[in-house]
Amino acid sequence: MISVFLILTGFKTYKFLKENVKKIPKVSFEEQLKTYKELGYKLNSGITKETLLESYDKSDFEDDTWVLMYVTLGSTIEREPWTPITNDCWHFDAECIEDNGSYIDILENIKRISKNKLNFENIKDFVDIDNEKAWVSFELNGKNHKWNLRIDNDWVDGSLFDKIQELNSELKNPEKFSVIGLGQDAVIDFMTEKEMSEFKKMTNIKIKWLNGIKDIGE
Repeated sequence: MISVFLILTGFKTYKFLKENVKKIPKVSFEEQLKTYKELGYKLNSGITKETLLESYDKSDFEDDTWVLMYVTLGSTIEREPWTPITNDCWHFDAECIEDNGSYIDILENIKRISKNKLNFENIKDFVDIDNEKAWVSFELNGKNHKWNLRIDNDWVDGSLFDKIQELNSELKNPEKFSVIGLGQDAVIDFMTEKEMSEFKKMTNIKIKWLNGIKDIGE
């Protein structure tokens, strides 16, 4: 459901990039893809560089150097079965809470990009927008958790990501969740401080650690 929504809002993201991202020297599509691969972003099975060009032309990637490639890597292919292009980052739209299953999708994607270091199991959720009630529950490392969440039309409750960061810290994982905001959407990643430093150096993207309630939703 979230994947389909991201596809429908793809042009808005592209327009935001065109209007708001500071211009930096152009780098070829091939060089950008090579650099991301060197940084550890691996294309999923069946995904090729031609797949990335189904949504945008090479000139689009070169006009919006580094950022559009990052957004695309975090997205899904624009056809069934909506396969994620990589499992190393996630392009997420904050206007995604529509019904039961919305928060399940979020936790499944967080689990995916964390490479199961946040191995959420038995995930359940409840979303009732009309009655302003929502929650998500899951099991992690043998402990049960249930979080009540705020309803704001179809916007995600950003505090969810703060709770996830806290859990991740408790697990003492060397990686933390990072973000680059793009308006109503963002690219979420999972990296160490060393990886973040290298990422910034090689891409010029002003990525930062994710502060959920501040960065995603209100």
